Amino acid sequence: MMPIFRLSLRYLLSSRGTTLLVSFIAFLGVVLSVSALLLTMGVFAGFQQALREKILSASPHIIVSLLSYEEGKEYDKIITQTKGIEKFYSVLLYNGLISKEGRLNSVGVKALKPEDVYKIYGLNLKEGILVGRGLADILGLNVGDEVIVLSPMGTRTPFGIVPRARTFVVEGIFQKGVFEQDYATIVMNRQTAVDFFGDSYQLAGYEIYIRDPYKAQEIKEELEKKLGDASIVRSWIDLNKPLFNALQLEKVGIFFVLMLMVVIASFNITSLLFMKVKEKVRDIAVLRTFGLRKRQVVYIFLLQGFILGISGALVGFLLSLVGGYLINEYKLIRVPADVYLMDYVPVHFEINDILFTLLGALFLSLLASLLPAYRAGKESIVRVLRNE
Repeated sequence: MMPIFRLSLRYLLSSRGTTLLVSFIAFLGVVLSVSALLLTMGVFAGFQQALREKILSASPHIIVSLLSYEEGKEYDKIITQTKGIEKFYSVLLYNGLISKEGRLNSVGVKALKPEDVYKIYGLNLKEGILVGRGLADILGLNVGDEVIVLSPMGTRTPFGIVPRARTFVVEGIFQKGVFEQDYATIVMNRQTAVDFFGDSYQLAGYEIYIRDPYKAQEIKEELEKKLGDASIVRSWIDLNKPLFNALQLEKVGIFFVLMLMVVIASFNITSLLFMKVKEKVRDIAVLRTFGLRKRQVVYIFLLQGFILGISGALVGFLLSLVGGYLINEYKLIRVPADVYLMDYVPVHFEINDILFTLLGALFLSLLASLLPAYRAGKESIVRVLRNE
């Protein structure tokens, strides 16, 4: 087998005519197509990973919505005894309106205990409110400003239902990097919220953070069994599944589209090997007279395609690693942070993407070599020698 491999390599590097240049072009085509494919997949994977980390850092891992909430420690006890949970916070959610100098915005009001507010947002809260950075920018709010908060569940009077309204002081501005929280949420002391809104809360439940966010589904199922029909339990995976499914579908589509680049590069290999067959037809005839079998002739040309494919794929892989390092080191792919929740997109290579790309490039290179190799094995010794 080694003599056949050496002969294949010698034919591939032959400098006769223009075939060496064609060999280099075929090799370069595989290198560039593999590199482009891996870098594109790396950018997609990096974006997904960065987005996932941003969501996990800014949002609870599991949300428990209680359908029949009653004051007491029963729910706290169940959650505390569940393995894998790091911390949790009791939450009441209300719908409300916030107004400043004639500007009005609909908001969700998150009511928390003062100690939980500090743990989550790092800000102290007494009788006022905290607002998200986006909402503060829209309404032109600063710390210390006064705003009017209105409850849609008003007070019944002889003249009809009058919305409840109260003036609150903005005691802090937070930024979590999530649109729903930064642009559509205000935070209020739990007791203050109960006094103002009454029992018209939209949702009572818990925000839960777990040690390993990627085990959220397992812990969610355990909580569902323990809490029963009195609750709805959703993990961060459930809440963001449509987003990540769409990103994954787009990634798969781009993969197959870019794989066409490897297919085009494999056409260069087919053209090259046809030229090699025509160039080396006399050598093949002579070798056949010395006992070289048709199968071995086929192997010679298949090995040339294999060498081009595997060497081009490996060099393309190394080139993509260098490109990924430079992109991450110098943060070359900049994006608007207010849209994508990050100021640049990192490159992250996943093992599956690398394996599928390298194996795909190798398979297409071998496939492109089949027809020329078959043609070489079918050459007639008698016809070739008679023409010579």
